[in-house]
Amino acid sequence: MQEDVKKREVAFHQAKRSRHFMFYISLMGLIGVAVFVTSYFFTFNSDLYKIFLIADGFAIVTLLIYWYLQVKPIYISTNYQGDSYYKDRAQDKLDMINEIEEAISIYAIEKSNLEYLEEYIGKRTEDIFPYDHDFETFDKSVLTDSTKLQLFKSSLKSIKEQVNKRLTQSTFKEANQQPEDHEKDKSTQRMMKLIDIVTSRLKNEIAQLSKRADIYIVFGSAITMMAGLFLYFTVQEFLELYNSKAGTDKIAWTMYDTLAIAVRFSIVLFIEVFAFYYLRLYRNIMENIKFYQNEITNIEMKILSLHTLEGEKCNESLKILITELSQTERNFVIDKNKTTVDIEKSKLESDFAKSSTDNIVKMVKAIRR
Repeated sequence: MQEDVKKREVAFHQAKRSRHFMFYISLMGLIGVAVFVTSYFFTFNSDLYKIFLIADGFAIVTLLIYWYLQVKPIYISTNYQGDSYYKDRAQDKLDMINEIEEAISIYAIEKSNLEYLEEYIGKRTEDIFPYDHDFETFDKSVLTDSTKLQLFKSSLKSIKEQVNKRLTQSTFKEANQQPEDHEKDKSTQRMMKLIDIVTSRLKNEIAQLSKRADIYIVFGSAITMMAGLFLYFTVQEFLELYNSKAGTDKIAWTMYDTLAIAVRFSIVLFIEVFAFYYLRLYRNIMENIKFYQNEITNIEMKILSLHTLEGEKCNESLKILITELSQTERNFVIDKNKTTVDIEKSKLESDFAKSSTDNIVKMVKAIRR
C-alpha cells in the first residue's frame, strides 16, 4: 500500500514537471517563431534581433537540459520479483484480455462513443502483446476490417491460452511444493526485496548522476571543439597574413601582430578552462557513481550473509565465511595517518595544477619584462 502511494506521488510530480516543461518550451518556441515571422514584415535592429534569437535559443537549450535532468523518466531495474509477482502479472494480463474481448463485443453493437471504446481497447493492448508483435501498436482499423479483427481475436486467444497455462503451472507448483522449499523461496524473495528497498535510493542517485555526467561530457566536448575551431581559424588567418607579406622585401612584424596573437591564444586558453571544468565535473561524477556502486555491493554482501544465517545450522568454517562477507567494504575506510592510492593521486594532481599555474605566472612576468 505504501509503495502504491509513493508511486502515485512520484507520478504526480513527474506529470507536473512535464506540464511545466511543455508550457515553457511551447512559449519559447512560439516567441521565436513570432519574431522570425514578424521580421519579414517589419525592420528590426539587426544586432538586437540576433541577441534576441540567441537568448531564445539559449532558453530552449536550458529547458531541454531541464527536461533531460528532471522530466525524463528514470528506469531502475529490480533484482528479483518472485513467483507471486509474475502470477499477479499474469492474472492482470488475463483480466485485460477479457476486458478487450468484452469491449470488442460492445463495439460491434454500439453506434455511439466509438472513440472512447477505441481508446479503451488501445490502452489495454499496449500491455498485452509482446515486443515486435504485429498488434503491439493498436490500429483503429482493426475494429472495422473483418480480416484484421479475426487475426486480432486469434492473437488474443493464443496469448490467453499461454497465460492460462502459466497460471495453471504456477498453481500446480505451489500445491506440490515441499514446505522447506516454499520457506526457502519466501526467504529468497524477502532478501531480494530487502536489497531493492535498501538500494533503491542509491540506484536513483546513480541514475541522476549519470544524467548530469552526460550533460557535462557534452558541454566539455562542445567547448573543446569550439576552442579548437577558434584556434584553427586564428592560425589560418595569421598564415594568410604572413603569406601576403612574404612578397615584400621585408616582412614587418609589428607589436600589434604580437598582441593580436596573444589575445587570440588567451581566448582559446580561457575557453579551454571552461572545458576542463566540465570534464573535471564529469570525472568527479564517475568517481561518485563508483562510490555508490561499491556501497550497493557492501549492502548486498551484508544482506547475503544475513540470509545465509537465516534458518541454517552454521559450522565454524561457514561462520568464518559469513563474517568475511559481512565485513566486505568496497569503499575503503582508512585509519589516522594512513593513505590510499586515490588520496595520493589527488595530491599529485593538485601539485601538478599548482606548479602549472606558477609556471604560467612566471612566463607572463618574463614576457612583460
